[in-house]
Amino acid sequence: MPYWVKRILLKSGDLVTEKEFGRDENYFQGPAPIVGDVINVRCHGRNFDAKVVWGNWPGRNHAAETVVPLRVEEI
Repeated sequence: MPYWVKRILLKSGDLVTEKEFGRDENYFQGPAPIVGDVINVRCHGRNFDAKVVWGNWPGRNHAAETVVPLRVEEI
């Protein structure tokens, strides 16, 4: 099940949306992380860890072809 990070809240307080990412930037194949998980993302030319704060709640099931949208915050 693919997932796509749609919004990143940076430590600076800036909110970065998918409109500012490259075409397939922060689009991943594999099991979607759940809220509370830490993942690695790319934003403004750097990679960093971010915590999932919205998008895939524990116990939720999605069809295999569903792209799960996620929101994360830089840690």
